Amino acid sequence: MTAVTHIKPHVSNIVAPDEMRNLPAWLVWRFEYHEGEAKPRKIPYYTTGAKRHGKQGEPEDRQQLTTFDAARTAAARRGFDGVGFVPMPKFNICALDFDKCITNGVLHPDLEPIVTNTYAEYSPSGVGVRAFVKGQYGNSKSHGEPYGFEVFSSKGFVTFTGNRLDITDILGNENNIATVDDAVRGLCTQRFARPPGEIHVSAGEPVGLSTQQIESLLVALNPDMGHDEWLAVGMGLHHETRGEGFDYWCDWSELGGKFPGRDVLLQRWSSFGKNHERTVTIRTAMKMAGMAVNGPALMEEFDALPALEDKGLAATDSVAPTLRFPVLTASEFANKPAPSWIIKHVLPEAELVVLYGASGSGKTFMALDMAGCIARGLPWRGKKTKQGRVVYIAAEGAGGFRNRMQAYAQHNVIDLDALNIGVINAAPNFLEKIDALDVARSIKASGGADVVVVDTFAQVMPGGNENAGEDMGKAMAHCKGIHRATGAVVILIHHAGKDSSKGARGWSGLRAAADAELEAIRTPTGRMLRLSKQKDGEDELEWGFDLDIVRIGVDEDLEPITSCVVIEAAIPAVGGIASRKLGVVEAVVNAVIQEFAKAQTEGIEVGPVLADSIKRMDPPADGKRDTRRMRARKALESLCSGDEAPYWLGDDGCIAIC
Repeated sequence: MTAVTHIKPHVSNIVAPDEMRNLPAWLVWRFEYHEGEAKPRKIPYYTTGAKRHGKQGEPEDRQQLTTFDAARTAAARRGFDGVGFVPMPKFNICALDFDKCITNGVLHPDLEPIVTNTYAEYSPSGVGVRAFVKGQYGNSKSHGEPYGFEVFSSKGFVTFTGNRLDITDILGNENNIATVDDAVRGLCTQRFARPPGEIHVSAGEPVGLSTQQIESLLVALNPDMGHDEWLAVGMGLHHETRGEGFDYWCDWSELGGKFPGRDVLLQRWSSFGKNHERTVTIRTAMKMAGMAVNGPALMEEFDALPALEDKGLAATDSVAPTLRFPVLTASEFANKPAPSWIIKHVLPEAELVVLYGASGSGKTFMALDMAGCIARGLPWRGKKTKQGRVVYIAAEGAGGFRNRMQAYAQHNVIDLDALNIGVINAAPNFLEKIDALDVARSIKASGGADVVVVDTFAQVMPGGNENAGEDMGKAMAHCKGIHRATGAVVILIHHAGKDSSKGARGWSGLRAAADAELEAIRTPTGRMLRLSKQKDGEDELEWGFDLDIVRIGVDEDLEPITSCVVIEAAIPAVGGIASRKLGVVEAVVNAVIQEFAKAQTEGIEVGPVLADSIKRMDPPADGKRDTRRMRARKALESLCSGDEAPYWLGDDGCIAIC
């Protein structure tokens, strides 16, 4: 048996595994006594100090959860008893809670195979253990002997003490969240009377099956199956269709010999979804049918495709209306209507546009300037504008955006009531299907939109990896879904990468997916907006602009409240750099100089510029000589040579801007 030692938690010293700490899944909690109860309850609070309320897992709840570091700081400062982890399906992290499993300082031997393979810690009582593993195993509990056992996969919260078992440190599992193994599965089967995963508990959102996929699934199932299985199919259909798919269940059931009648079926249907403890999903029916909805097509399926003659059609007949991917003739394709524009040759009537820039470049002010022209039907920079409605998702700094709106109205001498711009003052999670659908639903309910601005893209994918195609692809798919539902072009306000020469931050597929890309650039001599990509038009267009400070009021201390508006300005010329074609290394060195130049236009030391440039260059392959410094120095000399050079090297050996 493994000997253990009781360790009292100290909030300020808690450390969590890296895989958990950055998830937006944390809150704080405190002990609270209730009348007539001998033991205190552990009551969850958000880091703002508000008690956790409403339906768990809904957007309002998720938006108030934070990272581990933020929760730990709030708990220490506000005097809470600890931090708590909120398991959600998308995190795929399950908490195994073992109560009273330590007797006389010794851990129950049943649990040794589990705690020796993953992160495990003491519970606040010191006589319980909690282990965290990867996987979804429902939300179940068993209070029998010899110890209590509870599983949290997608609801509630668990206290997190950070007081690791000795064996966790000895085996080096302090930063390891292991995949669930047979030891955990066997224990779930033993204590909960069914294997984990046999009935698929709701993951919070449907799978997303199409009508055709649901019908194909039901064809593969026998309606005369056992009662429990038949009921599970109905519950899964209810969850998948959000209560709208009764006819699927009824029509399928009617094919069997046990059909109880439509009225009886409807009564059962109405009861589904009310047992929040155990909501069955369509995955259970899919498992029954052995169905892989998104699996590869079989060769027999291709062989079974009918020929035109089988449909009674001549080879020249048009079947385009019945095909998802029709083949157009060269003439049909070439004579399709010209692209439509919201701002002619700048902002297309398309799916997705990216407007990005470094911090301080003025990208959000530019987005509002363009939105204002669209809402008012005014030309933008001499370009014809199609008047339309704009919905602005102020996901980052609603207070700042409120000031920008007031400054825009004051500068342009207009009444905000007459400005056709709607605002969503929240940060939806575009990694969640339900949030994207709710945003589209709200836009349609408010009167629709021609343009939807998302400010910023990073704020609507909390916890997502901007460098991962999976996370970015999911968020962009939901943006395109909003376009599909509303017809609006979605403009993503995004940040530039650390190396501005490489474009927007994160996954390279973002640029490929965009119909147009705009970059806001700040130079030592001014700002400009550059059209860096246009699928159906000319790119590399540029416009100069500046930001003018507008005083919009005073605060409670009678100090001025200000914001900015965009005003037209000449395109900043930085020593001819805008028209100069740069090599790869020259672009890196130039980007570094430009960043230094935001603070100083002369006296820029060569050493720090070269050092920073080297960090941004790809390291040499194994066994190859490192030539980065030599190449960076050569690129700098090139940028400082010639009559049209943007920079020059002074007698003091420092870089100056021409």
